[in-house]
Amino acid sequence: MKYLAICEDDLLFQFMRKVATKRGEVLFLVQRPEVARRIRRHGGSSQWGELEKEETYQKSHLEHVNQVILFIRDIELRARVYLLLRSLNPELPILSLSSERETTGGRKDPFLRQIPLEDIFQEFCAPQLLDTFNRQKVERIRSLFREKDKIHILLQHDPDPDAIGSALALRELLGRNRATTPIVTFGEVTRPENIAMIRLLDIQIDRITYDDLHRDGARLALVDVQPPYFGVSLGKVDLVVDHHPKRIPFTARFTDLRPHYGATSTIFTEYLRAAGMEPSQRLATALLYGIKSDTLFLDRGSHIADLEAFTFLYLFASRAMITRMERPELPRADLEALGRALSRLQLDDGVAVIHMGEVKREDVIPQMAEFCLQIEGVEWGVVSGLCGDRVVISVRNVGYVKSAGDIMKRLFDEIGSAGGHRAMAKAVIPLERFKERFGEVSEKVIREAMVPLITQREEELGDD
Repeated sequence: MKYLAICEDDLLFQFMRKVATKRGEVLFLVQRPEVARRIRRHGGSSQWGELEKEETYQKSHLEHVNQVILFIRDIELRARVYLLLRSLNPELPILSLSSERETTGGRKDPFLRQIPLEDIFQEFCAPQLLDTFNRQKVERIRSLFREKDKIHILLQHDPDPDAIGSALALRELLGRNRATTPIVTFGEVTRPENIAMIRLLDIQIDRITYDDLHRDGARLALVDVQPPYFGVSLGKVDLVVDHHPKRIPFTARFTDLRPHYGATSTIFTEYLRAAGMEPSQRLATALLYGIKSDTLFLDRGSHIADLEAFTFLYLFASRAMITRMERPELPRADLEALGRALSRLQLDDGVAVIHMGEVKREDVIPQMAEFCLQIEGVEWGVVSGLCGDRVVISVRNVGYVKSAGDIMKRLFDEIGSAGGHRAMAKAVIPLERFKERFGEVSEKVIREAMVPLITQREEELGDD
């Protein structure tokens, strides 16, 4: 293909110099002879002439040009050159680079493509700036720990794939092993998919007590969770990397919170790429599954960064292994609990509310909330249950501009731990504190607390 780049000066040539010198098909048409000579001295192909005269384009053999690149910053001059080109060839493909969205005065032109300069920056320059930013983060993280330090990577009570993949990536980033940098939790992994993940990928997660957290001077790193989640002081925290919003102030030697990202695994994928580290199949599979599960396959709360990380990891990961993780064996007791819950489902203005009563495994509650969204007419799934001495409430919605996290925080944050994203949220409240506030734990109580706030929020969004 032959390209004609029409410019006021040699700025575009300098920008695409490597491409222009390697591809002789790019001819730069500029206004002044000294600029044309400068381009040729640096290996480019160039001509000069009056950009508003027809004979200039005859010398450029416009009939052999496959596409024109129009880079003229003077708006009026750009419009005149555009009209001249159209008079010479109504179907000539033109790519217009400008600082404005509109370059044709409102005319519809099927053979014109306009790219604002800010989009070019986002496509070509912003990733390089982000890479530099992440390299700085990686160096800071590595500087936190000495070679002789033992590091505990602490996850939430029932770690999910995003947390597990992120922990594995942090250990890889630090060049550590299981013995010096164990992955730990105060709870345990209970959800079948997550149990399958750690089994298939041979990931060891140790249960730890608060007393052991800093034993023998061990350092502390948190991923996919923040210190206030635990409800007690964790002592000195060295690192927190998370994609959830910061709800309560906390201190740590290093913090990287990106609530606009859909997964913490995305942050760690960027770290690995910035450090020039190619992930093993095991690590790539863990991170890919972390992004996939937290964003519902990039359908919920995702960011362009999640898509880029997913695309990068896809080449290294084992898709067959992810399929095995996603379809674990379902214990009969869990299936019976789901069946009993469905029989009690009530639907009110698109909100499905279920109270499951006592459940042995907390993960059944978010599973049920996810399942509710598959029911016709349901836009919100609100599912609660009793896990020992705690009330656990899980909320899911269809996304868009919902605000599950805000509603849960408003209702329950004062008496427990609550928050999340616009499409998914969770609250964990001590049973006694829940009873002090609401009197009892029942479907009726939770419905009366949740539905009015959801309806009010929906009406406010509808007015917007």
